[in-house]
Amino acid sequence: MGVIFRKTGRLIHGDSNSGDQKFWNAEIKGTSVTIQFGKVGTQGTTGSREFTSYEAAEVFLAQRVRKKLEEGYKPQVGR
Repeated sequence: MGVIFRKTGRLIHGDSNSGDQKFWNAEIKGTSVTIQFGKVGTQGTTGSREFTSYEAAEVFLAQRVRKKLEEGYKPQVGR
């Protein structure tokens, strides 16, 4: 799947059994990656991680996005 988060992006995961939806947002600012996640409609939880370079932050984010896509998250189309 060709989803690339160069600086920011949002993924959504829906549970067909319960109807609950979860979100996962990520953003790179400089050498820092900030991720926010939780149930849609809530503020969610936010965490940040600092890297030695922008490129290292991109590699980390690409790995996280790949994992989320494997878990069933999908890119959100239109907000």
